[in-house]
Amino acid sequence: MINNPNYPLRSLGLFILPLVVCLGLMRSVSLPNEKAIPPYNSLIIALEFVHSAVDVVNTLEVLDREEILGLDRVNYFDFVFMAVYCSFLSLFIYKLGAISNQPLVKSMAWAGLLIFTSDLLENIMMLNITSGYLDGGMSFSPYTNFLPLFTWAKWGLLAAVFAWLGTLLIQKGPLSKVLSLILFLPAILLALAVVDYSSWVNRFTTSIFLGFIILLIFAVCYRKNEQYQA
Repeated sequence: MINNPNYPLRSLGLFILPLVVCLGLMRSVSLPNEKAIPPYNSLIIALEFVHSAVDVVNTLEVLDREEILGLDRVNYFDFVFMAVYCSFLSLFIYKLGAISNQPLVKSMAWAGLLIFTSDLLENIMMLNITSGYLDGGMSFSPYTNFLPLFTWAKWGLLAAVFAWLGTLLIQKGPLSKVLSLILFLPAILLALAVVDYSSWVNRFTTSIFLGFIILLIFAVCYRKNEQYQA
């Protein structure tokens, strides 16, 4: 039962439906990810992490016009995806605080709005970059100054929120303790990426998606009578 009072977070499992739909729409766009410049294994990730006009040219010059427009389509689908995953994250935090009677935890639900804002601005920067590149010239150059700020804000906030949630979940039952350890992984990989970017950046971004899977598993499996002291 979705509304079983013994499983107060289980209704959040319904988010898997829109999440899968959004991911399916984005994956339906055929992108030649093998053309992504090293160290990236995804064209979208490569574009997210450009830091200069030179990076933009290196990332996009190997693509034809239709492939660049494909990147835009993925970003348009991502507007919906970010709304879904940020709503899930905010509701997860709010409900976790509610069932544990911790107002401070509930108040941290605003973190989802910060992540959404960062992701939204990141996408706007990327769309302006691809548009400027296709128009010719260097009109996209100013956007490369702001894109890294929003990109790292998004990924950094996600890693921080997952690590914080890990400190809460580790106080619950045996399964929750195991799941919580995985939530620390993004923060660890982020630190490693700072030290050795090319070796760890792909692992770091992948670990963020793994973190959402862990939260969905926890939401479905968590029982109200599990011990919790925040």
